[in-house]
This record gives sequence, C-alpha cells and structure tokens, in this order.
Amino acid sequence: MTIRISLTDFLTFNASKSQRSKRNVVKRIQNRNDYNPAFDFWKDLREAIKKLPDNPNLSALDSIAASEPDNKQHKRENYTRAVARFKSFVKHESPEFFSVQNIKNIWSMENQLEVNVSPEIGMRINDTEYLVKIYFKVKSPNIAISKQNVSSTLAMLRTALDASGEKRPCAILNIQTGKLIPEDQSDIEDDEMDLEVEALTFINTWNRIVPPDHS
Repeated sequence: MTIRISLTDFLTFNASKSQRSKRNVVKRIQNRNDYNPAFDFWKDLREAIKKLPDNPNLSALDSIAASEPDNKQHKRENYTRAVARFKSFVKHESPEFFSVQNIKNIWSMENQLEVNVSPEIGMRINDTEYLVKIYFKVKSPNIAISKQNVSSTLAMLRTALDASGEKRPCAILNIQTGKLIPEDQSDIEDDEMDLEVEALTFINTWNRIVPPDHS
C-alpha cells in the first residue's frame, strides 16, 4: 500500500534531530485520524496568508488571530506570535506577494511513498521570485528548521515542481522564527541523494511500525 503524506509531514520528519524523534513523527502520522478541516490548527492563518497576493494588507492576519474565540486561547496566542513574526519578516525583506494556487505536484518514490507538494505563497525578494512553503508548527526541542536539516525537503520541492514545468527557486519560511531558507543550487546532486536516503528511511520506519487499525 502506498504511503500518502503531506509536505509538512515530510518536512517535520526531515528536520527531526534524532532517529527516535523521526520514529515518533511517523507514529503520530500513523495514529492520527483522517484529515478534517475543523481540526487543522493552522488552517485559518494559512488560508489568510494565501490571500495576500490579492490583498497585501497584513492587518487581515491580526484580525484572524484576534477572532479566535475565548475558549481557544492557546490557538489565539500561537496565532498572535506567528503573525508577529511573519510581519517582522515582511518588514525586513519587503517581499512582493504573488499567487501560487495552481502550482503543485506529487512527489513519489517506487510506488511506496507519495507526498503532496505545493507552496503556500510566492514572494519576490530582491528581484528573485521564490515559491515558498511555510512551516507553521511551534518550536520543539526535537526539531531544527535549518538549512542543513531541511535540504531534502527543498530538494523534494524543487524536483516535484520542476517536473511540473516550474523553474523558479523554492524556499521554506519558518514562521516561528521568521527565517527564510532558500534552496542551494550548488548542491543539487547531493541534496537529491539525501532526499532519496531520507525518503527510504521514512518508508522503512513506517513499515517497521505496525500502524493502528482505524476501521
């Protein structure tokens, strides 16, 4: 059976610092229920950021955070922090936003793993147009979103989107730190080899763990 996951799933796995934390990521994926928008923690903010090319007024993001009900204080606090860091990034880099809603593809390996690959937003920074995947998850001591730790995910983005005819460079924005990590064109072969190894590690880890029966 083909394993189907999101790009965020693979990015979290890729950025995990140890084999044990990678294994725990796989376990969490196996144990979660089928996707339901009502339980997608970052959906409201993600969709608001996707709309910025049509309306680049960042105050809309503040409104999203403030609109969370009183019984979701934890979500409101996380949204408020994420919005503040996103706005700080925008103030520093002054990107021009463009839509990427039709840019997507499936990255696959040997009919064993399929990953939905799609950036959230396009950003033109210093005359370069980046296709940006945003990582929303809160900081964890077991995960490091650094250039070294996410090179395989950037290679996945580049490979999948290149296959769909898209040639613009990719980048990952860690919204919790406001840091943009662009792909490195000088290490393409090494990054693609690392991607293959990382994907095989995910598959092997998945197959070693007995997934729960959700039937």
